[in-house]
Amino acid sequence: MNTEIKSIGKYPIRSRLGQGAMGQVYKVILPGENRFAALKVLKPGPDLINKMGMEWIYEQFIQEFKMLSDLRHPGLVSVWGLEQDDTLVYYVMEYFYRNLGLIMGESYWADRPSRVLRVEKAVGYILETLDGLGWLHRAGIVHRDIKPFNLMLTEADAIKITDLGLSRRRGERPAGPGNVMIGTPYYAAPEQVAAPEKADHRADLYSMGVMLYRMLTGILPQQPLKRPGALNPELDDGWDELILKSIHPDPDKRFQDAESMSHEIRTRYRDFSRQKQAACNLADDSGRRITKEESGPVLLRSVAERVPANRAASVFQIDEYHRPRQYLKNSFGAVTDGVMVDATTNLAWQQAGSESVLPWDQAHAYIFTLNRRKFGGYENWRLPTVNELLSLLNPPPPGEDFCFQSAMSSVQKWIWSGDTRSKRAAWFMDGEMGFVASGDILDGFHVKAVCSV
Repeated sequence: MNTEIKSIGKYPIRSRLGQGAMGQVYKVILPGENRFAALKVLKPGPDLINKMGMEWIYEQFIQEFKMLSDLRHPGLVSVWGLEQDDTLVYYVMEYFYRNLGLIMGESYWADRPSRVLRVEKAVGYILETLDGLGWLHRAGIVHRDIKPFNLMLTEADAIKITDLGLSRRRGERPAGPGNVMIGTPYYAAPEQVAAPEKADHRADLYSMGVMLYRMLTGILPQQPLKRPGALNPELDDGWDELILKSIHPDPDKRFQDAESMSHEIRTRYRDFSRQKQAACNLADDSGRRITKEESGPVLLRSVAERVPANRAASVFQIDEYHRPRQYLKNSFGAVTDGVMVDATTNLAWQQAGSESVLPWDQAHAYIFTLNRRKFGGYENWRLPTVNELLSLLNPPPPGEDFCFQSAMSSVQKWIWSGDTRSKRAAWFMDGEMGFVASGDILDGFHVKAVCSV
């Protein structure tokens, strides 16, 4: 018998987004509105109930809601209301379909390698998070569970901190039993693991240092600790010193507040940017992509199909990071009427694409409009397959030629493919981070149309 719940209160459930220690988070439809929200329902596991007691868990859940509803900052997720019936307690908050864990490629097994981010991208995410975190700290709140999956991303790629279920106000006495692990393994500071009730705001900064280390190296800091520069050739001794300071086991030897950590990161990044620009001025554009030797144009899979997750690696030819196993060197001609033709693949592409993000059905309507207008002189536009989208990518860092600037518009960063994963999900490409993933067909991504020449 199918016991899957279809709704919670007045909110129809679209899917389950995740499971936390104290509850589950669902993607729900706001009644009477054509948009989603996230709904967090109190539903702790039996282990937590045995350790902490239901009364403490309930108080923590209510405290999380009150904190989120009282706090107003652009870097924090907004909540809209606490509701309760005879069996359930839940609240509704902003929904975001991306998070930093997805971008990094972090899996359920957190210690497995993840994607390496460009320095500028990692720094941007860290600085935005530190801004929101510093605001929390000044309000006397220690988050205690900073990790990639608790950092949501807006359509503008801005950070939103969520999940304050384990947070604690300064001076607040712990209500539950002591010596219970608070936080997430690998990201929790040593003093938080040893005595969670005594850990202060510097424990959050340790978690930030772990994230920075991981984003720039692709691995978690583990003993024996490797210098970040030994894992990523773009990082010099200055980066090593900064990152290792941020994850020092002694909180007195770390950064003492979010503002000082932000200041040092900004200073280090300015120096990095100047060095990078000097290198670009001396570089040429040769060898910027791996060249696939072919006697003629490379033929890519051009007919969209349903590709379940267990077939994605073989059909899309992607690795464990969901990135291409091999990169092509494009041969784009001049832009004509907003169209670029790649001689390597014999594909014509929109230089730009849709101005705004669109759900998948509207993406098809957008394609229909292009064909009706004979955009660029073509009338066989379509959504590209994943394989065609991946042909546009550069190799990822480290070793990336960061001087290369594509003639493609950079506005369309997350782009729908025509391939579906299921009735409710389709595949898309993150063109900035260079990987493929699947999303709900009611979520919004850009369109970059393609046609065969």
